[in-house]
Formats: sequence, structure tokens, C-alpha cells
Amino acid sequence: MRTHRTQHKVNNRQAFNSVSDQLTEPTLFRIAYATMAQNLPTNFLIFTSIRYEPTASDNAVNFPHYLLPFHLARLRAAAAAFNLVNVQEVLADEKAALSLLRTTVDNAVPDKTKPWRVNVRFTPDAQITASTTPLPPLKNNIMSLPDTKSLPQFLQKEAHRRGLPHWDVVVDSQPTPASPFTGHKTSVREMYNAARERANLVSYDEPREILLWNENGEVTEGSITTVYLWREASGTGARRLVTPPLRCGPNASSTRRYALSKGLCDEEAVRLEELKDGDEIWLSHASDGFSPGRLRFLKT
Repeated sequence: MRTHRTQHKVNNRQAFNSVSDQLTEPTLFRIAYATMAQNLPTNFLIFTSIRYEPTASDNAVNFPHYLLPFHLARLRAAAAAFNLVNVQEVLADEKAALSLLRTTVDNAVPDKTKPWRVNVRFTPDAQITASTTPLPPLKNNIMSLPDTKSLPQFLQKEAHRRGLPHWDVVVDSQPTPASPFTGHKTSVREMYNAARERANLVSYDEPREILLWNENGEVTEGSITTVYLWREASGTGARRLVTPPLRCGPNASSTRRYALSKGLCDEEAVRLEELKDGDEIWLSHASDGFSPGRLRFLKT
């Protein structure tokens, strides 16, 4: 079970209203995030969840520290977004930062013969802590994406070959507004907790998820997963996978970064009304890899 810390809301719009309309947009954003950093609570954290997997040896995904460079990238992005200067300084040198994350994970793992989820957290003053949760062994999980131009088709074939079950993905009944706290993994989790409660999702160990959408009716993410949706490739009749762009409000997760780097998907906005009950989608999570899902609209 995951631990959720005290949550806090920040109204970024106040920062914009206090400055001149003549300032450029980049300047406005810098002022807004600087103001946000000053108002963050002392217990605010940015964090990432790394799978420690001793039974696999695929260097392409950095086992035993699954997708470690992509976890570093997301932490750096979060530190920049919230103007956490001390964290930015600690993570500035890539080699040193990777070594710090690797050492933190290794020191946190109580038994290096078993898989663990390791939550690595940073406070605004760059204090780093970690906690562990035991994970089930890998079975038929798709953790690594090969170098191929037909990755979406690879996923479909592998799902069939490995007998992967489809996750039950309920479409949320209410919007979750986009914000810096949906774009980055932080201790502010109340919007995700509320969404899971609406779908009666209690356990994080079951293959169940809720599909979130923003105030503009655009799909964003799952409560704990990145989502990939099937669209038709223009003029070819073939299908391709897309994931919502960051402007829609999804979390810039480590698996999302990995999927984009491998060419699994394009970034494209998808509106809620474009989806149908029973549609197949794909999900990714840093503990479980890539899994197929099936959409389900709740009956009203």
C-alpha cells in the first residue's frame, strides 16, 4: 500500500494577476513557479517509484534499477517546475545524480534477492529519503521495448503470446483539472485519491484503473499509470498509439519518457467523446511495465 502525505493546493493564477500584462509568457511562468515554491508546505515532496529487479539483466532498461535515467529526468523536471533550487543543484551533474539514486535504492532495499518498489523522495531543501514495498516476481510482464518500427503491433502480439489479462479501466465520471501537481509526481495526491474513491478502487495490487480527463474533456492519464490510446494512421488504415501531450495535464512519468524515446507512440490529444465502451488501451507503470486494458464507462 502506498503512503500518501499531507496534500496542499496552490492557486497559480494569483501569481499571474499580480504582474504586468506586458511581461512575456516565459517571464510570467517563472514568476508563478517562484511564487509557488515560496508557498509550498514544509512537508511537500517530489518523488519517483523505482522497481528494483534482481532477477532480470536487461541493460537496455537498466536492471536492476528499472529505467533509472528516466526517473532522474522526471525528478529534474519536477524540481525545475516547482523551482526547487537545492534539488536542482543536487541533480545537476547526471553521473553524480544517477549514482546518488542508485545508492539510495541499494541502501533502502532490505533483501537484494527480491523485487521491491522503492519510493525515492526529495524535500525542497534536497533531503533525500526512501521507502520500500515488496513486489511480486515478474511473470510475463512486458518491461522492455525492442528497436522496431512496429512497436504497437509488437505489444499486441506479445500480449497475446504471453496471455496478458486486460486491466479493467473505468472512465471517471468527473474531470480532474490539469495542474503542475498532475504533471509531476508529488505528495499532492488528493485528486488521484478522490478519483479512485469514485471508482471504488481500494487495492493497488489489482489490475484495475480509472481513466482521468481534464476540465476541457481531454483524456490525461490513469490514477497511477500512463495511458496509450489507439488511433488510425492518416491515409493508411493502420493503427498507431498516442499518449496525451503534457499540455493536457498527464504526469510526465518515467515509462512515458521511455515509450516516447523508443517511438512507441505519438503525443496527441484525445477527447473523451472519441472513446467507446470496450475500447482497448495500453497502460504503463514503473513497477509493472506495459499492460493492455479495456475501457468501461460507468452506467448512470
